[in-house]
Amino acid sequence: MESSFQLLRLPQLAIAEVLNLLSMKEQVLFSLSSSKAETLFKFLRNKQLKPNLVIALYYWIGNYVHQNQTLSEILIHVGSELERFCGRVEKVKMGNQLVDLWIEDKNEEFYLKTYWQDFEIGILVISDYICNLFEVGIFLFELRTEHLKMMDMLEGTTIETLHIYDYCREIDENGLNYILSKAKAKYLFICISLESFQLNAHHKNHFDSLIVDKASWVTIDFLMSLDCIEIRIRERRFSNEELNRFLMHWINGGSPRLKCFVADADIWFFKEELALKGINVQKTKEHTRIYKSPSKDLEFENQEIRRNDGIIASIKYSNGVFSFGVWPDCDDTLHRSIIIVGMGKSNWK
Repeated sequence: MESSFQLLRLPQLAIAEVLNLLSMKEQVLFSLSSSKAETLFKFLRNKQLKPNLVIALYYWIGNYVHQNQTLSEILIHVGSELERFCGRVEKVKMGNQLVDLWIEDKNEEFYLKTYWQDFEIGILVISDYICNLFEVGIFLFELRTEHLKMMDMLEGTTIETLHIYDYCREIDENGLNYILSKAKAKYLFICISLESFQLNAHHKNHFDSLIVDKASWVTIDFLMSLDCIEIRIRERRFSNEELNRFLMHWINGGSPRLKCFVADADIWFFKEELALKGINVQKTKEHTRIYKSPSKDLEFENQEIRRNDGIIASIKYSNGVFSFGVWPDCDDTLHRSIIIVGMGKSNWK
């Protein structure tokens, strides 16, 4: 594909100035124009700018701006050959692969599209190319179909936030166990409807934040096996005895990294004397405290418990939600907005 203007004839300083004025999509298109253009872009681009690469929605690849929680631009569409677009096409090189790239001009805007016999391969080829071009990992991956295949293909890929949805009920118990054994991300959001079983395997996953919607499959044993800073559970009714067991686990030194636990689950006939049995609950003079968790603020009143090493946590049960927060809170969380994106889809309280 040839460049439509003689940018490469300019001095490098001038080229760098022009490149920095381009949108990210224009930068990608420029880099695809030739091997020389790609090499020059990698050398001259503003390396202080690190795009947040997002892969989502059956499937497109875009750039996310977490300051205002918006997708700034869709970079490229990855589709199946069955939906092949009729229009102008260029042959471009991505890594070691030659790829047909469709360029659609519409309303003074252009769109980049690719079509694949195996679109999962397309996702991998294009994301590898863009990650290499900008020297970044994947900021957010929304996995909605072909879950097991995609987990295999993404093994070894750096992913900041992984969202897993299963609206078509493709995932069974074995599939979920496999996904949890493979999932590697700082932040994991899961929305899977599996009401016929509870998870028995313990994978000792290490996440900064785990958020589970439709969590009927979650067991207390699974929660106690996790190494997380934050755990949020929705639509899983815990008994008072289960809640007591989890709190005693923390008091005795279990889950040492845990800072925040929220069960939005309408605990069965919550009874404080059962849920807090054997736990020394202290009441402070301060009646309202705002706790900043990795994903959203919590409000606590005056009930506190202590771990055996003296660490303090506030607890609260209100309107069907049990909250637990270890002090000090997480007021320096960098990516709370991207976690909220997943939570917001589920109407978290």
